[in-house]
Amino acid sequence: MAFIKARPWTSITILLGMLIIGINAYFVFKDDSVVARSYFIDEFQKAHIGTHTERVNKDAIVAPAEMYTVSADATSLSAVNVKRGQEVMMNDLLATYKEDEINDELTKLESELAAYETELRDLEDALDLIEDDYNDADPKSSIDTDQIDDNLSVTLKFELAQQNSPSTAIALLNRHIAETNRQITVIEAQIVEIQARQGLISPIDGVVSAIKEEAGTLTIEIYSSEKAMYAYLSEKEWQKVQEGQTVDLKVKHVKDSLSGIVIEKQAIPTNADTAWAQELAKTATLPQPTNYEVLLQQDDLLEDIPFSTTGKASIIVNEAFDSYRVDKSWVTTTKNGKKKLYTIDSDGKIHLMTINVEFNTANSAIFTDFLEEGTPMISNEPRNIAAYTFRTMPVEKIQWSHFKDLTWQQYVKYIVF
Repeated sequence: MAFIKARPWTSITILLGMLIIGINAYFVFKDDSVVARSYFIDEFQKAHIGTHTERVNKDAIVAPAEMYTVSADATSLSAVNVKRGQEVMMNDLLATYKEDEINDELTKLESELAAYETELRDLEDALDLIEDDYNDADPKSSIDTDQIDDNLSVTLKFELAQQNSPSTAIALLNRHIAETNRQITVIEAQIVEIQARQGLISPIDGVVSAIKEEAGTLTIEIYSSEKAMYAYLSEKEWQKVQEGQTVDLKVKHVKDSLSGIVIEKQAIPTNADTAWAQELAKTATLPQPTNYEVLLQQDDLLEDIPFSTTGKASIIVNEAFDSYRVDKSWVTTTKNGKKKLYTIDSDGKIHLMTINVEFNTANSAIFTDFLEEGTPMISNEPRNIAAYTFRTMPVEKIQWSHFKDLTWQQYVKYIVF
């Protein structure tokens, strides 16, 4: 008190200075402050360029790449030459015909061959029709199934009607043509072998998986020696997975990881009769209430691995090269739909940049824009653009111990300036 009376002007100057500092601190630090100021950054991510992916990870099971069924009238056979689990080679004799029944069996196979050849012609005619439309100067955006041969199956005509463009219909027809050609090849081989060896022969190298006799017909099912893998998708996953996508595989008893591709995905839900789904369900939980089967083909052969061996499949459904990853909650969306991200430039100033988000994963946004390696990216809390950060180009999170290193003069300078 004596000091104030002795030096009134000095006291007034000190009080005014403290008042100015207090008012300045209030306007700088209040939540809606528009005053340019420095910001303390306690959390950030560094930008690192690389290849980033979104994956669908699934349990998978080893299965034959293809399954073949050959059948014959049981009364026409004199002997069955194989048993379940037996390995067979292409053209091995599976069953021997009675001599007096050979001609009847040949007639049956020749009728089947003629039917497949007719189907092949119908498919090729439909393909020519759609290709002509696709190559037209003004191609249609949908398939007119009324123009397609009536001899095509109802199922195939329905599938064609569901296609969005001629190009996808062409791919569907080519697949059916390939399957029909395969059946023709199998029957032709059977005819040749019956004529030469008087018996039912194996169309492939493989393993006999089942021998059944029902309603007077003997059926032999053969798994191909070449193996593939099946996985089962939820409806949401089905929308993301496409044929031709890359997949990384890990199989029990195989030391190294394998790469491969998605060969085929089913549009029809898996039912209770799907053998490989039933087998996988013994050790893994399949998507509920509905799931869809997808066939995966690894690049390398699976040797000495039995069918039904389980593993893991990681399907790459999105991939961005020369891209960056950031917490997707840090990306803000403007009213016009643009994506924005706060970064800190080389001078330590805050910058709000527009980014091109390629896709989102569960926790991250993947974007492709040029950033200097190591650029700090910060959360989307509103900040004044071009304001300085508390520490220029921070390299680590600030700890409480760091505050002890600062003098009171530095704190005063920060608040005032």
